[in-house]
Amino acid sequence: MTMSKGKVFLIDDEDFILHVHAELLRSAGLQVSSFSSSADFLQRYTPAPDHCILSDLRMPEIDGLSLQAHLTESGVETPLIFITGHADVPTAVEAMRRGAFDYVEKPVHGEHLLERVGAALQLSRERYEQRLQRESREARLALLTPQERKIALWVVEGRSSREIAELAGISPRTVENHRARIMDKLSVTSVVEMVRLLIE
Repeated sequence: MTMSKGKVFLIDDEDFILHVHAELLRSAGLQVSSFSSSADFLQRYTPAPDHCILSDLRMPEIDGLSLQAHLTESGVETPLIFITGHADVPTAVEAMRRGAFDYVEKPVHGEHLLERVGAALQLSRERYEQRLQRESREARLALLTPQERKIALWVVEGRSSREIAELAGISPRTVENHRARIMDKLSVTSVVEMVRLLIE
């Protein structure tokens, strides 16, 4: 299996395991950064799209669940996959309940690991796009004045310009002018687009 882009952050306290997994991932065309401890990783990691974290669940000092808690508290949304032994499966399931992307049981099968990493990287890209869309929406909405926000919400409710004029105590022509400015600020070309943006 070959993947054209993406970076995987490996965390394991066993150098041999780090080497084996790194070689497997690089053979699929992925970039890899390896860390021998969760603490080292947390000190150096900067989130970005096309990232995935692959960590052993049992680690000294900061174990898998503690690592996950640190990432969650920091607002990091990078998909996290745990590698676990059979005895740790209940803990891995708990990690998924807390938001981990998946877990892979030892002994690790290369094709299965690559498939799960590929899915995690796809999720990372989707989350990044969603965040960009959310930030763009919030930035556009922030351009509206309080009165424009009220008028926009009345438009979403399906009220006519005459009804909005009565509610706002202004003329229908002024309402139309406000609507035009609102659409310009929101970078939309139709009322349907404006409604879709406001109700997302």
